[in-house]
Amino acid sequence: MTVADHLTLNELWQRVKKAKDPIEKHRFLAVYHAKRGLTAKEIAKITLSSTRWVQETVRRYNREGPEGLRDKRHQNPGQKPKLTPEEQRRVLEALQGPPPDGGLWTGPKLRDWVERELGKKLSLYPIYRLLHEMGFALRVPRPRHAKADGEAQEAFKKTSPPRSRRRGPRGGR
Repeated sequence: MTVADHLTLNELWQRVKKAKDPIEKHRFLAVYHAKRGLTAKEIAKITLSSTRWVQETVRRYNREGPEGLRDKRHQNPGQKPKLTPEEQRRVLEALQGPPPDGGLWTGPKLRDWVERELGKKLSLYPIYRLLHEMGFALRVPRPRHAKADGEAQEAFKKTSPPRSRRRGPRGGR
């Protein structure tokens, strides 16, 4: 494998030792071994990578130099937000009051409000993510059976033995 003369063998080894990013370190190590004269198959064994990955890494180094081995994912800003800061402010203001149809705010209700008021059609995932980023948490009352007798439940709690003295799988006897 031919390796371009961007860095000397010693400089490549220094990059391997000093690299803080594990991806970058792995790539420099592959190029270092290629510069030493090892084959792609031998380098793949050493680095626990595929021969194709080794060949592509060396090709990238030859084409772009040491900068080509950097992990460029760190500079990726990601997808731009679905709502502008002004729109997010309006959503936060709307959430301070009750929803237009009364009751409690839900994801689908907020999604419909955003579509109607802001003219943006969003799925539920960005709505829930936005609520989470704004500090809101899901609050749902515990389910209660419609025919439950609260007085009978309290009486049972007072007369039943403590869990530690019960028999059966939960009691441990």
